[in-house]
Amino acid sequence: MKKTLFITLALVTSFGLGFAFNHLINKSGDNTKIKRVTSIGGIFFKCKDPKKMNEWYKTHLGLNTNPYGSVFEWRQANDSSKKGFTQWSPFKETTRYFEPSTKDFMVNYRVENLKLLVEELKKKA
Repeated sequence: MKKTLFITLALVTSFGLGFAFNHLINKSGDNTKIKRVTSIGGIFFKCKDPKKMNEWYKTHLGLNTNPYGSVFEWRQANDSSKKGFTQWSPFKETTRYFEPSTKDFMVNYRVENLKLLVEELKKKA
């Protein structure tokens, strides 16, 4: 149970930091720069029993879970007529999906223009 609480707190913290990071990027500097991170696309983590984890979150926290986890629907800040989605998914602790990373969790970010961002990052490497 402590591990579940720790993972939950780590995910919530990561989620919050992602939004804070996004706010700082979009607020600071030159307006001609591209938007980098626009939101969080997914939060993924390893656990012993994903099915049990889904059931626990469904029962105790009210998540609408499916075999892949849960999807959070939200409205985009710049245009509230457009929906966005963030995926929350537990994976079996033996998954190779996160490779080459050896970490127990993964946060995927949404970006406005992935190709342009990759080009910019390569220039700065």
